[in-house]
Amino acid sequence: MAKGTKKQEKRQKNARQVADISLNLNLNKTAQAVILAVLLLLSIGLPYYYINYAYSVNQYYSFPLDDPWIHLQFAKNIAEYGSFSYFKNEIVTAGSTSPLYTIILAAGFFITKNEMWLSYILGIIFFTLSIYYFYRLSSLTFPKENWLAIAAALLLVFDKWLNLITVTGMETTMYIFLLIACYYYYRKMNPIGFAVTLGLTFWTRPDALAFIGAIAIDYFLRVYLKNKAPKENADVTLFEKKDLYKIAGIFGFIMAAYFVMNYIISGSLLPNTYGAKIAYYSAEFRSRGDFLKTEVWEYFTESAYILIFIPFVFGIVKLINDSFRLRYNPLIPAFLFIAILIFMYWYKLPYAHRFGRYMMPVFPFYILLAVYGGRQFFIWLANFMNDKKLVNGLNMILLAGTVVYFASGYYENRKNYQDQSRHIYIRQVVAAKWLKDNTPESSIIATHDVGAIAFYSERKVLDVVGLINPEFISRLNKTEFVDFVLEQMKSQKVSYMAFLKEWFQVVNDEPLIEFGDQNFEIMQIFRYQPDKIHILSAEVNSGIQYAVNFINARQYQQALSVLKQVAAMDPNSSLTYIRLAYVYTALNDPGNAEKSLLKAIEIYPGYRDAILSLANLYKAQNKIPETKNIIGKYLETNPNDTTALRIISGLGETKQDSIKLK
Repeated sequence: MAKGTKKQEKRQKNARQVADISLNLNLNKTAQAVILAVLLLLSIGLPYYYINYAYSVNQYYSFPLDDPWIHLQFAKNIAEYGSFSYFKNEIVTAGSTSPLYTIILAAGFFITKNEMWLSYILGIIFFTLSIYYFYRLSSLTFPKENWLAIAAALLLVFDKWLNLITVTGMETTMYIFLLIACYYYYRKMNPIGFAVTLGLTFWTRPDALAFIGAIAIDYFLRVYLKNKAPKENADVTLFEKKDLYKIAGIFGFIMAAYFVMNYIISGSLLPNTYGAKIAYYSAEFRSRGDFLKTEVWEYFTESAYILIFIPFVFGIVKLINDSFRLRYNPLIPAFLFIAILIFMYWYKLPYAHRFGRYMMPVFPFYILLAVYGGRQFFIWLANFMNDKKLVNGLNMILLAGTVVYFASGYYENRKNYQDQSRHIYIRQVVAAKWLKDNTPESSIIATHDVGAIAFYSERKVLDVVGLINPEFISRLNKTEFVDFVLEQMKSQKVSYMAFLKEWFQVVNDEPLIEFGDQNFEIMQIFRYQPDKIHILSAEVNSGIQYAVNFINARQYQQALSVLKQVAAMDPNSSLTYIRLAYVYTALNDPGNAEKSLLKAIEIYPGYRDAILSLANLYKAQNKIPETKNIIGKYLETNPNDTTALRIISGLGETKQDSIKLK
């Protein structure tokens, strides 16, 4: 007993030695209301500027992701048909990751049919609510120093990624709002607000399990520390028994409703998207090490974030120190949520998606811990330097500089938002509108990007990666996947295919039309002809892309080695042989270049690029009869091809024409 008492006295003595450098601006209610109003206005104006800037450059509204139109397609059908379906009242499926957000969108369609502004406004509303609750949460964390709460809120409102994601039509800001509000109600020990928001987080994203787990662990820790060291934790409050019953009842009901809805719709407890993404981006095909390096470490330490990373580490050190001293720290759930969420993605889905949006929900907690950790560092520094004014000044300078740096990053990121919005528009949106104008209404479109194509084409789609059609999920990343896709396209009477060639490369046929620029992520539309088309497997397609990288670096021997392996894996790919012909030409081996082109034409007799390349090869070797023969046959079916006409009209020339790599 005496030994325990001495330990407690030592802890209390150490606590008294910590410098009190509190700096309260003593803001009255009016001043606080003005500051909050400014924060809320910023949360509206900053993301709106992204919309306005992108429109001023692009001259159209768009999203920098295809996924928002998935929510909109479901929402439109709920509003029009009362069905959680993906085509009119057909294809009833649990294909929305965020059913709560989808339902809210559906309600919005009764107010406006403008899908873009409906999505923009909802994103901004939830971002504004996030800032409101974050400021209140920060005020709980820094009750005696309101300037720290203001600084934390400014960092969040100027965050470049949160502003971008606010106007992407995604559920992310709603999810962040619910997480912050739930944490706030938990800190306030408000049982009803806590239970409702906790349950709704799961309705917004299944990875809310990380937050639920963090809160559960924290509460057990609260109870343990309250009993183990009651004096050190005298200010720690717990829910009363009746409140725990309320929480269990409300939370249990909301969760049960979620699982029942998914089960009724699709026969599973979770949305199709969960299984599809786990299968497609599994750890066997995505490196966990690369995920931690690029999508976690580099993401949270790049640019302005490096200024808050070190204070964040100090915050973690403080949490650990308090735990060893049996002193409860109310920021433990923030750290647990960050750690558990990263672990979940590392273990099950090592992929943070475009812009790192799966990691964005931790930003408020990351910022809060960083501001807290920075303050703890300066408290330590005050003890060391014995100069409170200097230390407070340094803390202010650091935070002010960080806010300015965040604001600078926000401003620069507007170009990224504009460019990526254009990227999606000229591929998915324009392709969808082409399909609407150039295909029969009864057409079925096979695709892997089901958002804009389904929404704007108004055609039924077959989703070959399983978000909408779950029968594909079990075959993803399997050797028989391509054969299964072909089988399903035939049995489900697909009319057209719309694929990004980096994802699904169709060979032995020419696309009807292509959309995109810079030869990156080109959307190709094909008429589905079951006896003609050939889709490359993921291994073969990635192998060809790997070889092209070697070709672009002029490492032709390495490219040749890769392409030979690819040809052995899939001998029916005409694309492989035209790539081989290019490499053989670069290696000054016209004999093998000719053989490769003849093989490509044998596989695909109408292969324009191979025919013209072979004609150029013969022409360079002064084989005039062979050149006339191959071009003559081609012109019989393509009499207006200007390139072919130019080749045959210039047969007297001796200038060599290289084979062009398309």
